[in-house]
Amino acid sequence: MSRGLLAVIDLGSFTLLGLGLGFVVLWIIDRSRVHALLFAAMILLCFASNWVLSLSVDVAFSSSIHGILLPSGFVLLADGLLRQSDQRLGIVIATAFVVVLAAGVWYFAYVAPMVAGRIITQNLGVGILLLLTAARVWTACRRRPSDLLIVVATLVLSTTLFVNVVLALLSDLPRDLTTDAAIDQFAETPVAVGITIMSALILPMAMAAFLAAIALDMVADLRFERDRDELTGLLNRRGFTERADVTLRKATYAALILADLDFFKDVNDELGHAGGDLALKTFAELLGSAPDIDQVAGRVGGEEFAVLAPNAGSSEAFVFAESVRTQLAATTISYGGASTSLTASFGVATAAPPTSLAELMDAADRALYEAKAMGRNCTALHRQR
Repeated sequence: MSRGLLAVIDLGSFTLLGLGLGFVVLWIIDRSRVHALLFAAMILLCFASNWVLSLSVDVAFSSSIHGILLPSGFVLLADGLLRQSDQRLGIVIATAFVVVLAAGVWYFAYVAPMVAGRIITQNLGVGILLLLTAARVWTACRRRPSDLLIVVATLVLSTTLFVNVVLALLSDLPRDLTTDAAIDQFAETPVAVGITIMSALILPMAMAAFLAAIALDMVADLRFERDRDELTGLLNRRGFTERADVTLRKATYAALILADLDFFKDVNDELGHAGGDLALKTFAELLGSAPDIDQVAGRVGGEEFAVLAPNAGSSEAFVFAESVRTQLAATTISYGGASTSLTASFGVATAAPPTSLAELMDAADRALYEAKAMGRNCTALHRQR
């Protein structure tokens, strides 16, 4: 390949090394993100495969080594992409893929020397691997921005590889790159340009997208931890307020349910604080097992919980509250050899926008006080308008 094209490819390789360092940094920050380390290893193998081709050694030998390093790198990439969506490529599939591609490249390097055969084998094989990986990621992903970014970048990468296969078929390629004249002839073909664009532009852009996807996931996880109540797993007050505000703005009408555990201090006295924690977790689980009304639930105080049900009326919210209340009343909380019963009071308010969350909370709070005034362990309704 000409020095100009090699220089461009080398520039892309060094860009990839910089991105590889970024992946290592993210892995150091969060060791659970093993896929970041796999992406860094993939970049290292790609750099090594390009470096091998630039050596002044036998073409068949360098091509064969390249034929092992490159698919190995993309296997790591595929496994990393799958790990990001809690999947695995599998050692058997990974090994078989590398062996098949390496054997194909070896055949077109030694048995039937043909540069077109090597290009088509590698680009087609890796393209299919990435296409199947994108399909698996899309099937399993939760449609987060990071998931969409990964799928799009992987599809662009695989499409570019398939384009290189077509260009190889259409290009007038020398049989092999054993002379300077053959190298110069190859450098002027469309497939040489395609490989250069792939190595120097598309691959670095794709890896930058994968780096951004990991960063987005880390930010989302930090936000999740910030907004989550550690004990119950529900949203904390801040998280509930933010999520409920957004949900309420999109709803045509809504119901808000406030719940307060009755005489919770007695539970702590009888079972201890660990038993009280168990009671709180039990109540949170009951909120999750109640009828699905597209609710947003949170623990907004010590023993106070809030549930926002967008596009739900007072009857639906009442049924939800009563379902939780009756289940809780029938549940025995046991801890440390002691047992106790537990009840809760509920206040329900409904409104149609424009209504602020603060107004709806205030109305539900008044209903909750009504429930307590009626003797607790009941549900009171308050219609704001």
